[in-house]
Amino acid sequence: MVDRCVCSGVTFAEVLRLHREEGLSYAQIRERTDVCRGCSLCRPYVRLTLSTGRVSHPVLTEREAAEAMRAPC
Repeated sequence: MVDRCVCSGVTFAEVLRLHREEGLSYAQIRERTDVCRGCSLCRPYVRLTLSTGRVSHPVLTEREAAEAMRAPC
């Protein structure tokens, strides 16, 4: 299961907290925490976290990752 941005070490639980409690957008979360700024492999997982509220995800296939990138967040 994937539950954090490996480059920044920030958990998706923290990403979700920032979104729900502080009302931060995807872009604001990226700026504040540096998630999705290193290798960017966590981008679809962060977007899934914001759109579904789940903080742990199975490893996505390439197709699933592409679909996640289209999800509103």
